[in-house]
Amino acid sequence: MAGGSTPSGESRYLVVTADDFGCSPSVNRAVAAACDGGVLSAASIVAGGDAFAEAVDLAARYPKLSVGLHIMLSDGWPVLSPADVPGLVDSEGRFERSPMRAGVTYWRLRKHLADQIGAEVKAQFDRVEKAGIHPTHVDCHHHLHMHPLLFEIIAREAGGRGIAWIRIPREPLSLVLGLHAPLWDVKAFFTWLVFGLLADRNLRIAHRHGLRALDNVYGLSGTGRMDEKYLLALLPYVKGGASEIYLHPDLGSSPGRGETKGVTSKRVHHRLKTLGLQLVGFRELSGQPLHVRPAYERSTAL
Repeated sequence: MAGGSTPSGESRYLVVTADDFGCSPSVNRAVAAACDGGVLSAASIVAGGDAFAEAVDLAARYPKLSVGLHIMLSDGWPVLSPADVPGLVDSEGRFERSPMRAGVTYWRLRKHLADQIGAEVKAQFDRVEKAGIHPTHVDCHHHLHMHPLLFEIIAREAGGRGIAWIRIPREPLSLVLGLHAPLWDVKAFFTWLVFGLLADRNLRIAHRHGLRALDNVYGLSGTGRMDEKYLLALLPYVKGGASEIYLHPDLGSSPGRGETKGVTSKRVHHRLKTLGLQLVGFRELSGQPLHVRPAYERSTAL
């Protein structure tokens, strides 16, 4: 499947994931609505979220929902006491709000902060598993796990716990050019380029730790605007045997409400069917004999 093509006759699988599960009651309500009447098949839970306990209860109510861990290392609060991770938090005990500034700090002070990062990542996994959830996948708030230092730490922890999937955001260039070039969206192209370069390295690390990555992951260039209109335009670009669309449904914000409507849209559901995309969760993918290359084989075809 070099280049994301799918041979004729093969099944095409799609995971639709809600990030920030457990961040707030309004996000949890949106996730529940998308489970009841939408195309949502997975959610990534925030171990230190304000509504984490409620999200755990919802996960039990929707056993078909694949629940993974949405690691928080910026723009949020640690699970450990600030005294245990002093290099990761500010005077209020909060992570740096800007993921870019957090990433620069983590790299600049990597020799001093690696152990604290590892301890916090472990604590977030522990909290989710102690709540009765074995994550089906792992990703990170603002995709900070793609950071050269953080990816190795997170992949090692996830692989040691037998987690199957890790998110590596990769959108085909045809999507970026088709949906964003007409708008002169330079940021979308730059983001595609940077994450593509990081993906090549991180795919090899993922394989080394026994983790799998999907053919393509959509949502990077459309973050904050994954409403019905955008999803309908995006779906024809979905390529490969197994892919993921992630978004941020939230009934407490205008962009979040738009994305909630998108993921509960009957038109989107119908379009999935007409395109031959089979909606599944990560749990189902783990048991499928998929035509997905191992990460180390695909890295040269990006």
